[in-house]
Amino acid sequence: MPRQSARRALFAILLSSAAISACHAKENVMLVLDASGSMWGQIAGRSKIEIARDAVAELVAHWQPEDALGLMAYGHRRKGDCTDIETLVDVGRLDVTQYLATVNALNPKGMTPLSQAVVDAAAALRSSEQKATVILVSDGEETCDLDPCAIGQSLEREGIDFTAHVIGFDVTQAQHQAQLRCLAENTGGRYFNARDAHELEIALGGALQASIAPALPPATASVAAQGSAHITSPLSVRWTGPADKGDFITVVKPDAADGAYLTYAYVENKGDGGQGIVEFAMPAAAGSYELRYVSPGREPSVLARTTLTIDDSEAQIEAPASAKVGSKIRVVAQGPVGGSHWIGFAAAGAGVGAYVNGHYARPTGPRSELELTVPATPGNYELRYVLNESERVIASRPIRVEADSSYVRGPSSVMAGDTVTVEAAGPVSDSHWIGFAPAGSDKAAYVNGSYARPTGSTSTLRIRAPLAEGDYELRYVLLEGEDVAASQPIRVTAAQATVSAPTSVAAGKSFRVTFSGPRNSSHWIGVIPTGGDGSEYRSWSYLPEAGDAVDLDAPEETGAWDIAYVVDGQVLTRTSLQVQ
Repeated sequence: MPRQSARRALFAILLSSAAISACHAKENVMLVLDASGSMWGQIAGRSKIEIARDAVAELVAHWQPEDALGLMAYGHRRKGDCTDIETLVDVGRLDVTQYLATVNALNPKGMTPLSQAVVDAAAALRSSEQKATVILVSDGEETCDLDPCAIGQSLEREGIDFTAHVIGFDVTQAQHQAQLRCLAENTGGRYFNARDAHELEIALGGALQASIAPALPPATASVAAQGSAHITSPLSVRWTGPADKGDFITVVKPDAADGAYLTYAYVENKGDGGQGIVEFAMPAAAGSYELRYVSPGREPSVLARTTLTIDDSEAQIEAPASAKVGSKIRVVAQGPVGGSHWIGFAAAGAGVGAYVNGHYARPTGPRSELELTVPATPGNYELRYVLNESERVIASRPIRVEADSSYVRGPSSVMAGDTVTVEAAGPVSDSHWIGFAPAGSDKAAYVNGSYARPTGSTSTLRIRAPLAEGDYELRYVLLEGEDVAASQPIRVTAAQATVSAPTSVAAGKSFRVTFSGPRNSSHWIGVIPTGGDGSEYRSWSYLPEAGDAVDLDAPEETGAWDIAYVVDGQVLTRTSLQVQ
């Protein structure tokens, strides 16, 4: 199933679960939607907010009129504002037209105050004597100041008949999952995780069971590893058990709480007991663990457990001890293979999750030969072999990034729109550039059309000056703005031009025009109607790279005309011409 369909399924099943819960358990349901800026993120070519709108439309069309449903959103009005939380539809009888119009009007902008949103949702539901349920969907972390664990505890201490179920979809970071789990469990609710569309359906089925159904009776199960376990490698596990929807096999540390998981696989849902084999990847750290069969709908939830030793793997990195900024280096790495592992640069001594964006690659096999781009900022770095994005650094080695002997040289001033010769030296890459930026601007600033790519370790380039006068810098910029390797101040002065030609000429005859002014291949001199703006013309010529004259043909129409010097669509200067 495509990822956008998975997101559709998430909201669809979520709302269906809420409707059933409201009907059978007489609950008021508040749906809390994330409308923060991350909702413009793409899943298979579509934004998350678009997917959410479609899924809500599909589900509210089948919502039972006697069921109560509200809507709350956060981050939809202002950027950088942790108070941007709003009850958009009070809990009550559903007006489909109003509800959909409200959802479709959401324009993601801001922060992710998910904890405060749950607090506000609980307050909105407090006036009712019915059991209240908040269903929060999150694909990320709390970005405001509140602690989700503390908020969950506070709500529970207040004695409100209130439960928050949290569903994390495609939440890959363990610390972000932990935030969401803590918020749910501290209100007596449950957290469900799903990595893809199939797991999403299973997890939401488990959430529905937790919301409206009593715990199932105790049951028996068994788990047994098939072969030895190695870090990050798949392990086959044979199981027997009740095979209820939502049952899963996981590996955890022996002291982990019931219901906890690190990596996991759902068992095939058979409903009346069964057996089978699942396969899933092991954690990144070696050591002693437990294999567990977990049935979330039963008490106790852990039906079977057995000890498991996960063996380590060797890893190493071969690379130079130093490299020049913005250059390319060859790296040979040996270690575990996986789509979430990476080899690349991090600042020396930085935490396990640190990396330098754009300066890493995925392993291609047990032995990977990679070409990496060196960061643009000099300093001390580490080349790291990192498992599961940020779970463990299994190998590293120091590398010193050194400044190159870069320079950029040009005149101290140039007329606006003129072409200037610039000499430069530095690293070569199709993501480096040499050109103009406003004086004192940030490293990524540039003037559109006023730069060129280096042609070698030394380059002589012809670059067009900006059209606006002022103070600028000629810069040698690495990696599209990651750092500035060299710069020189340059003043752009107001453009001035002259044109000189005969005052009269015979119709259709050729004549010569001499000129001075900013020279660029896009500038031109031509014959235009008297007082015209250059949008109409009869004959014209681009300015040559060398020389100070162009030849034009007089119009066939007799009368008064102008000879115009045109820069970027604007007439810079003109002189009169009489055609006889």
